[in-house]
Amino acid sequence: MSQDQGRTMTEIIEAVAGYRVHEKRGGKFYYNLHMNQSMSDTPIEALDLSVRSYHSLQRAGYSRIGDLAEAIAGGVELSKIRNCGSKSCREIMEKLFVYQYNMLPQEKREGYIKETMMLNAKKRRDDLVVYGSGVR
Repeated sequence: MSQDQGRTMTEIIEAVAGYRVHEKRGGKFYYNLHMNQSMSDTPIEALDLSVRSYHSLQRAGYSRIGDLAEAIAGGVELSKIRNCGSKSCREIMEKLFVYQYNMLPQEKREGYIKETMMLNAKKRRDDLVVYGSGVR
């Protein structure tokens, strides 16, 4: 287990980017999935999920990280999986982010965090336009 494996997504972002991250309840966090073959073939056990989250994914037929990533990229909503509530969904997405971050070469990690922060800033700005003014 690497040094960052036990850290949360917000701890990693704060350490690398220097930004204080405020998580609001029910808020969404966006990031791009960058999978290589070895990551795709890795069993979901590598995500170190809670028993509930792990069994939910197993029952839904996800045994490899690549299968899970493809389903998420394809629009599958984790919340529709039996026994996968909001806490489990958040845990799965956070552990997938941390796993992917840890698998990146050291020199690419900072760029990945900055890319993620820019993506989230853009999504939030777009949400403000849609919900704030009613006009897009």
